[in-house]
Amino acid sequence: MHRSRLCYFVIDVSDLDHGTAFWAAALGATEETVPPSSRPIYRRLRLPDSEIRVLLQKTSDTKTSKERMHLDLETDDIEAEVTRLEALGATRWDHQTERGWDFWVLHDPWGNEFCVLPPMLPGLLAQRDPWDGAAEVQAGESLTGTQ
Repeated sequence: MHRSRLCYFVIDVSDLDHGTAFWAAALGATEETVPPSSRPIYRRLRLPDSEIRVLLQKTSDTKTSKERMHLDLETDDIEAEVTRLEALGATRWDHQTERGWDFWVLHDPWGNEFCVLPPMLPGLLAQRDPWDGAAEVQAGESLTGTQ
């Protein structure tokens, strides 16, 4: 008899420091320690409301097509959340309205897709602390170094 569970959602990035800063700020996550031998390749983030970790993996592979898996973030204010994520370095890619929901597909600074959705699980969303600016970059300043 054995056990198994989902432990990581892995995101490929070319720059681990930048990836850690972007995804920690985007998700309100904190970095956890990984073994020194793993640090040149991996960084681990703990989410504030989940036992699943985000694992950032350094890669020099270029993105060639749409991801087969991605993150969906839910929010009670789509425009405010998309604007917050853009300030961190995300870019708007596709505004979707034809699937029964109005949501945005964004790209992280490495071109990985992720979505910003209206509330899907409102009871769980209500348990999250609202963004107060503490984990956000000042307006006009992004983690990519551009304005």
